[in-house]
Amino acid sequence: MITILTLILCSTWTETFETQNYFPPDNWIIVNEDALDAVWYRTLCQGHSGVYAATCYYDTTYSGLSHTNLDYLITPRVLPQGSDTLVQFWYMATSTFPCSLDIMVSTASTPQMTTFNVVQTFLLADSTWTELTVSLSSYSGIPVYIAFRIRRIPLQAGIGLDDITLPDITSQPVVCNGRLRTKGPPSQKYLQVWGSNYEMGFAHGYLIASEIMSVYINKWIGYTSYHSVTPDYYEYTYLPWYREKYYIPAKYQEEGQGVIDGIAAKGVSLYHPDLDRDLIAEDILVLTGAGDEEDFECSSLSGWGESTSSDDILQGGYIIARNVDGTVGLYMTLANGSLIIAYSPSDPNEQRFFNVSFAGVFGVFSCLNEYGVGLCSNSGNHPDTNAIPPNSLLGSLLANRLAIEAIDPDGSGVNDIFDIDSMKLHTEHLRSNEYHVYSPYDASHPIPGAVIEMNHLGDTMRFSTHNSIPPPINSAWNLAVTNHDRLLYPPVFCARYLRLADSLNADFHLSTQRAMTIANTVARGYNSGTSGGTYHSVVIRPNIAIEYPDWPCVGVSYARCYRAAHTQGKIWYSWNELFDGVPGVAEVVQKPIKKTIPMATIVSGPLQMPKRGMHKVFDITGRQVHNLNPAPGIYFIEIDDQIIQKVIKIR
Repeated sequence: MITILTLILCSTWTETFETQNYFPPDNWIIVNEDALDAVWYRTLCQGHSGVYAATCYYDTTYSGLSHTNLDYLITPRVLPQGSDTLVQFWYMATSTFPCSLDIMVSTASTPQMTTFNVVQTFLLADSTWTELTVSLSSYSGIPVYIAFRIRRIPLQAGIGLDDITLPDITSQPVVCNGRLRTKGPPSQKYLQVWGSNYEMGFAHGYLIASEIMSVYINKWIGYTSYHSVTPDYYEYTYLPWYREKYYIPAKYQEEGQGVIDGIAAKGVSLYHPDLDRDLIAEDILVLTGAGDEEDFECSSLSGWGESTSSDDILQGGYIIARNVDGTVGLYMTLANGSLIIAYSPSDPNEQRFFNVSFAGVFGVFSCLNEYGVGLCSNSGNHPDTNAIPPNSLLGSLLANRLAIEAIDPDGSGVNDIFDIDSMKLHTEHLRSNEYHVYSPYDASHPIPGAVIEMNHLGDTMRFSTHNSIPPPINSAWNLAVTNHDRLLYPPVFCARYLRLADSLNADFHLSTQRAMTIANTVARGYNSGTSGGTYHSVVIRPNIAIEYPDWPCVGVSYARCYRAAHTQGKIWYSWNELFDGVPGVAEVVQKPIKKTIPMATIVSGPLQMPKRGMHKVFDITGRQVHNLNPAPGIYFIEIDDQIIQKVIKIR
């Protein structure tokens, strides 16, 4: 009698967190289900092997929520085979007070949160690397996702995981067109989305579903002082008014529906307790940028040319530093929903851009596109709500996005700040806004910065040539913005603007550090403890994004608990880092050839023609202009079929 022994070989692999520059690794997912500060990220440390480990660190405490964590690190889909299949990993704690680690498994085809079941729970308290194992024998032959869920990390303590050995990877379903990645410390989230508007919205909703619902429940709509509007006002006053007055481009309607579908696919409830109903796409659109209920008191300053020429990094390039003011405190603010979103649309008429925003908001606040053109949006002080015709309003944040994602909207052949103004002129706004617009400072962008002052009644562009408006800024190489019109309407006293002006008049030169320091001196609550604060603190360097895409081009910090954003150190990202690994869309956008445009002249009267040669005047759309005292706008003077001058007529 011959006995045949069949040997089942169980293939395994180990994630060391050493081989990729981003976190989490490909096909891993992180979930911050409690929507608080702590979240998994990769840290540089003495790992079990190598110098990196996956870490969840808890550095804030909340009244009534102390030691709360609900953070998942989810593996790719793996296939256990055999009765002795194990998950093996190493952990190290920084506190002897134990926290909980749940090993969870889902057999669903995609990692929906409600499908995960706890297989084993550990209390973690070892301060040296310790190995743990979990049997997967009951799942032999079944594809599964494995989640490491942390609960109750002590304040200012952390848990590290390293060298996670898993069963072999099986086929990976496409969950969504996006990735949630993190960087730290302190941990920050950034989101990559790509594809159609619906696909980008779905990824947005799926990957940060809990954060979105936290913002909409705990900030936008509710009965407490933290909320923007009460439920009754929202349902019975604002929504009917929105339905009458606003229009939403179809692509953004699709994106809003994608967000809702993504949240549902994640297994997170759409129910809003104060509204007593599920959220729908209309709610996402109203609060993401179609509605204008939230006032953001912001301030910013910028410099270029001679202002930054002595800085070794900027070397004459553009820099803008800006703070978004808002109440800090518990997680019921926008602070914990802050993140960068990097968009890669598949539409060939649109371009990549990143936006410093909030969970669930796909309108644009502080951004930069792939041509280095961007804007920062501030609330203004001259809103108008009279005589607004039906279906005429597009909210300011969605109008911003139209201007940023389109390629050369004004058809001039150069992507520049005037594209933003051209696009904004074709949309109606309820809110009064001050838009700090910017681009690289180079031969194609001789005027790299301006301020668009706009409300429902009109708009104008304010340049550095208007810095003489009191209180003056004695520099042709700087701009400052708060929440007050200065050109469209007579300026009113603003202590914050005066402080910015005083700082620049003392020394108009800017380095990155000095720009941040000056911006911080006018941040809300700078000298008032916890009575005020900032949601975001942002620095953007457009020239670096274009000329050195591997260098840090945007630095951000976010509010955490009672600590305002501007009081914390920035985490920096390069352009390539924000878009690293996005599949298939890198070559979709074909950049037009840049034309060399002469330095611009700003005039307030008739255009001055050259005395020799055959001259012609064209507006920014390419149409010939015969009136030498035309309306305010951008004009090109051509002599003998060659453009010799760009003229900006201001009045």
